[in-house]
Amino acid sequence: ILHFHNKGVSLMQGRKFDNLLYRILFKNSKTILLSKELYFDIKKYVKKSDVYICPNGIPKLNFSFEESKNNKIPQILFLSNLIKSKGVYILLKSLKILKDQNIKFHCNLVGNEGDISEAELSKKLLKLDLKNCVSFLGPKYSYEKQEVFLSSDIFVFPTFYHNECFPLVLLEAMMYGLPVISTNEGAISDIVSTNLTGYIINSNQANELAIKIKTLIGNNDKMKEMAKNGLNKFNNNFTLQIFEKKLFDILNKCL
Repeated sequence: ILHFHNKGVSLMQGRKFDNLLYRILFKNSKTILLSKELYFDIKKYVKKSDVYICPNGIPKLNFSFEESKNNKIPQILFLSNLIKSKGVYILLKSLKILKDQNIKFHCNLVGNEGDISEAELSKKLLKLDLKNCVSFLGPKYSYEKQEVFLSSDIFVFPTFYHNECFPLVLLEAMMYGLPVISTNEGAISDIVSTNLTGYIINSNQANELAIKIKTLIGNNDKMKEMAKNGLNKFNNNFTLQIFEKKLFDILNKCL
């Protein structure tokens, strides 16, 4: 039984030696994937009847959830390492569009440095005139991370990372009652339900992202509705307890 939390098989299947190894690996095996959207990656080697779907789950935390946060200025959150393919610069371009339209907001970037350094980010913010409305908070853990989520209104994750599969950070955002704006990479469309829990946008589209952020900022009722729907979807699909039960059931079927 092979349990995949990633993808990339299809990228190597054209090589003769890799193709041979894959055929040996997948022979007489069952495969567990995070989503049916990822089946394309192993389609060459595994029949659909031998594939089982088990989405990720995370521990449900106890915290005081306030439906109305009463932020005078809408708070946007991006939580990931500073990696270009995670959509950091796309987000900044969209925020520049909003600022030029006199839309009020504040955006917190949370995470470690990646292929973008803090110094490079600072220069970019200065160039785009976003210094006063975007803050880089660095990595946050435990209660500090919880506080950032609880004080935010909108979660934005415009990733175009080639190996994106099932980002746990989106499950976290939904658990904390945040509407989510993300892209159709990997199995993200299984997590985010467009117009219900947030929006799925095209990759590398700053204008489209700006429109969706503006839509939520201008409609507090919509934000609350999406937040509630997202929390319900998390509770019904993505807790660690649900994940464990699904995995246990799958293993029982396979063995």
